[in-house]
Amino acid sequence: MRNTSSLQVETAYDPFGEPVTEGVARACTTSAGDRTARRIGGAVFWSLALAILAGRIYASDLPEAHTVLAYATQLVSFN
Repeated sequence: MRNTSSLQVETAYDPFGEPVTEGVARACTTSAGDRTARRIGGAVFWSLALAILAGRIYASDLPEAHTVLAYATQLVSFN
């Protein structure tokens, strides 16, 4: 009969949910630097997304933007 301690082997999983061996799990641990890089990357991404959105909102009030949009609509309707 097996002991309960031998059944409670700690299993590690990769990001896709597949089990990995203990050696791989120890070698590929996430560090604080990885989390910091992800946070900085997320902040840069959302800053750029908001800047592009603000630029589109600002440009939508300009008469030139309406003219360009009208020309683009005409070109699409020809195809």
